[in-house]
Amino acid sequence: MRAQPDFYPRFACKAGQCRHSCCRGWEIDVDEDSAAYYRALPGVLGEALREALAQDAEGWHLTLDGEERCPFLRRDGLCRLICELGEEALCDICALHPRFFEEIGDWELCGLGLSCEAVTALLLEHGEKLRFLTEDGALTFPELLSSMGIAVEAERLRFVPLKDKAAYAALLDAMAQTEAIDEDWPGEVSALRKKLETAGAEIEVCDRGRYDRIYTYILYRQLDRLGEYRLEELLDYARASTAFVFLQDALEGVTPEHLRRWSEQIEYSTENVALLLSKKVEGQPCFFLGHAL
Repeated sequence: MRAQPDFYPRFACKAGQCRHSCCRGWEIDVDEDSAAYYRALPGVLGEALREALAQDAEGWHLTLDGEERCPFLRRDGLCRLICELGEEALCDICALHPRFFEEIGDWELCGLGLSCEAVTALLLEHGEKLRFLTEDGALTFPELLSSMGIAVEAERLRFVPLKDKAAYAALLDAMAQTEAIDEDWPGEVSALRKKLETAGAEIEVCDRGRYDRIYTYILYRQLDRLGEYRLEELLDYARASTAFVFLQDALEGVTPEHLRRWSEQIEYSTENVALLLSKKVEGQPCFFLGHAL
């Protein structure tokens, strides 16, 4: 059985209109078949591909230029390989991103990563409950989990804000301990902490539907970790992550960029996800369920 979020079929890459291209700042791994194709390609483009290809112990990859751009990302934001050879010339990771596919028992969970600005826009375009498309029709998240044999109370599948400023401060301390994706991340967390210090005592959810959708989708993305982690830990992770995005919206203004940036920093870092899931936040009060919430 296959499931995908209701907005999945409407996804389309923004290409040259994207402000946060996945062809910048990310290591681009190249699968063996694509590497063989690139190495055998004749002509000027083939020569450029062979010059850009590099191999290490983990396999083939494209060497980024001095601006950390893919060497085949044109200045107009379009891909040279697609423009000259067609989409079939893309290596696997470029063809699939930001899609993901996870096997859980008899289920295949499909989705789109939130580091893509087109995806965050689709997820947040309205505040209705997120539904998942399956062979049996569109299911709510509780219905999907029930069909997968995952038992959880319905009330635990809705976002609950943290209880006070101290809990949000602990959350920021945890986020500060994650491995920074770039030099801007520590400053962003520090600036948010200063705004929290001067904020009023109450930090309220102004659009419950928006944050329920975020919470649901963050949890959905991590369901393949059941077995490695307890369901309670996944719920905690989803709540803490959603609370971080909510806090930014509350203190800095509502924008999809806060969710996209969280995903870039946390969701796409195996180490950072593991840090938050395992609660190994040294020297800080725990902000997970049953503690500082």
